[in-house]
Amino acid sequence: MKIVKTVLAYSIIFFLIYLGPEEVGPITFSQVWKIPLFVFLIWQVLIIRNIQKPAFIKWSYARAGKNLITSGFSVSYFAGIIDFLRYMMFPLMYEYASIKIRSTKHLDKILLGFAQFVILSGVPFVLGIIQSKAKDTLAFQEFNSFSGMFQNSHGAAITTTTAVLILLAFLKMKSSIIRYKKLNYVLLTFGIYLIYLTYIRTGYAMFFVGLVFLFMPKKLSVKQIVTASLAVSVLIFAFFYLLETSEDFYNRIFDIRNGRQTAAGSGRLLFWEASVELWFNGNLFEMLFGFGFDGLLDAIYKAVGLRVYAHNEFFTQLGQNGLLGIVFFIGYLVSLFKFIWKRRKRHSYRLAMATYFLYVSLMITQGGMWFELDVFMVLVFVKLEFEEKLYRRSIGVQQQNDPPSQPTLMTS
Repeated sequence: MKIVKTVLAYSIIFFLIYLGPEEVGPITFSQVWKIPLFVFLIWQVLIIRNIQKPAFIKWSYARAGKNLITSGFSVSYFAGIIDFLRYMMFPLMYEYASIKIRSTKHLDKILLGFAQFVILSGVPFVLGIIQSKAKDTLAFQEFNSFSGMFQNSHGAAITTTTAVLILLAFLKMKSSIIRYKKLNYVLLTFGIYLIYLTYIRTGYAMFFVGLVFLFMPKKLSVKQIVTASLAVSVLIFAFFYLLETSEDFYNRIFDIRNGRQTAAGSGRLLFWEASVELWFNGNLFEMLFGFGFDGLLDAIYKAVGLRVYAHNEFFTQLGQNGLLGIVFFIGYLVSLFKFIWKRRKRHSYRLAMATYFLYVSLMITQGGMWFELDVFMVLVFVKLEFEEKLYRRSIGVQQQNDPPSQPTLMTS
């Protein structure tokens, strides 16, 4: 009965994500089901409960609320509200998970189970049983990347990369909840193959960054240096081998689409320049509060003919939310790093640090909010906090059980 409930739950999650790109009036199906989820989380977290919030959660709420105050909000209020809802999901889910999940073991099962599910969800797409609904896989005649159940190939790369690293972390830690270890190594290999099939450079960079921080030792030894050198050599060899043998891989790395070189990758410099020029030419209010999402997209469209965001969260926030957006974003990153660093002696520290830096690499190369990544980050950071609370509790119990020190009697 438990297996049936698990399969049913993941089947529902699969179709919620898979049907996400479907249009429902002016919005997508993904936005349709996330709105009631948002209302539910607000009800659970902000009305019923009142718990102490870590600093990075407070910064997260500030980031979300900032989207409602821009110079262009009255014109593009719909985009501002949507961004507000998207940015609110992370802090709300963190607080909800902190309240509702009672044990570290239960949390581990959810985290590992979701990672395994994300990788397994690619099976029917690779076998051709189900066709992806992602629009970007159909945009180019000579190029087809893996998108799976996600709305685009970037979402597939980002989420699958995170899932693979989390599964790898559980295997590395020899977690007691891992069953059928050999089968999980097969699943890990398949997940790496899916990352390759996305042909997304952002995903490749995230995977490399995650590996570095997941396996970075506290103290380097000769053996570790040799092992790391061999691993890097294998990765470099594999990279150049794929460039020579896979036309799709070569085309994606060098942005060759439909037989032509494009500026989609190197064009990031143009996107960033357009964002800075938009901000620099604004009045005082616009420089502080930004131009809003549509204002940023309009500026980049005038500059390069593409209606896209800046593909870097710092430049996106500068154009969209102004100096305050940059301050809130940096405040969030700094406070989250401090949160992790203060728990550096806990079991999940390396996993949390790898998750943090793969997120930072994503923000530098792409930016944006990715719901499934938010779910993973929430579970990883709640897990780290659970371990910290258990440690503090054990120290408190130990101090209570220690007998009081006896005074020394002085005799003559």
